[in-house]
Amino acid sequence: MSVSFDLVLYDSNGRLAAVAEIKNKLGTSRKWAALTRRNILAHGASCSAEFFLLVTPDRLYLWRDAGTEPTEVPPTYVADTRSEFEPYFERARVEPRSVSGAAFELLVAAWLGDVIRSEGVAGEHPDDRSWLVESGFRAAVKDGGIRFEAVP
Repeated sequence: MSVSFDLVLYDSNGRLAAVAEIKNKLGTSRKWAALTRRNILAHGASCSAEFFLLVTPDRLYLWRDAGTEPTEVPPTYVADTRSEFEPYFERARVEPRSVSGAAFELLVAAWLGDVIRSEGVAGEHPDDRSWLVESGFRAAVKDGGIRFEAVP
């Protein structure tokens, strides 16, 4: 059984770079994220992407090279996404606690599109974006592409 991911990201050469699952849930934890990733993989999702993202309105969980076995692996990076997503919520005129699932998915896709097209370098946003550079995520998806609800 093939399970699709909410978003699939490719590098500039069209190779799979990352998969993303978007959950419209506030107040999550590292433990919740590890269990959610395990459950996704246990239900048939298989992916050889270097990065696995789990995005909520207030947290982004990122795994790098965590494998595809349905085991409980803690995220490699956890970021507070409120500062990242604030401009997107403002433009959409919605609050994180009241955004619909579909609207939040579009918001995340817009943010990831901006990350893909960004020209930023390490240290540009030391407080809120350094994890994008440090993890190698930004370099992996730079000038790449996004697909919605895709099977990698």
